[in-house]
Amino acid sequence: MKAVKSIVGLIIRLYAGWEFLSAGLGKWKTGFNGKSVAGFLQGGLAQTHDALLASKGPQAAAHANVTDTWAWLINHVFLPSSGVFAIVVKTGEVLIGLGLILGCFTFLAAAFAMLMNFSFMFTGTVSSNPVLLFWFTILFVIGTAAYDIGIDRFLMPQLTGKFPALKGKFLARFFQPKEEGSVLPHAAK
Repeated sequence: MKAVKSIVGLIIRLYAGWEFLSAGLGKWKTGFNGKSVAGFLQGGLAQTHDALLASKGPQAAAHANVTDTWAWLINHVFLPSSGVFAIVVKTGEVLIGLGLILGCFTFLAAAFAMLMNFSFMFTGTVSSNPVLLFWFTILFVIGTAAYDIGIDRFLMPQLTGKFPALKGKFLARFFQPKEEGSVLPHAAK
C-alpha cells in the first residue's frame, strides 16, 4: 500500500509542481508586476456585494464572490503593496513548483500552495484552484509517502534528528517517515 501511496504522491507532486512552476516562470517572462496584481485585485473588488449592487442590481449582489472582509484586506493591505506581492507571487510559484517536483520541503511547499490557491479564490477567481486544493489535500492525507520518492526522503530524517520537536504527534505525520513497507530505504538516521 505504501508503494501505491508513494507513486500517487509523486504523480500529484509532478502535476501540481508543473502547474506552479510554469505559472511562475510565465509571470517572470511576461513582466508580471504591481500593475498586474492591482488589476487582478480590482477585478476581485468588482465582485463584492456593494460593487455588484451598483453595477448589476440586487440579484447579482445577493451572490457576491468576494466578502467585505477580504475586500477590506485588498484595499488596505494588498493594493498598497501590489509591487511586493507581484514579486512574492511569481517567486513563490517558482519555489513551490520546484519544491513539489523535487520532493524537497514537500509539505511546506504544499501548504504555501494552498494558501495561494485560497487567496486567489477569495479574490473571486476559481480557475484550477479548487482542483489543486483537492490534490494538495490528498498529499496531506498520504503523509510522508508523498515524498518517499524525493529529496525529503533523505532530508527529513536529518531534519528531525536536529529538531526532535518535529517528531511530535501531529507533526510526525509530515516529518517522520515510517520505515515499514517503504518503497525505497530511507537515509540513515
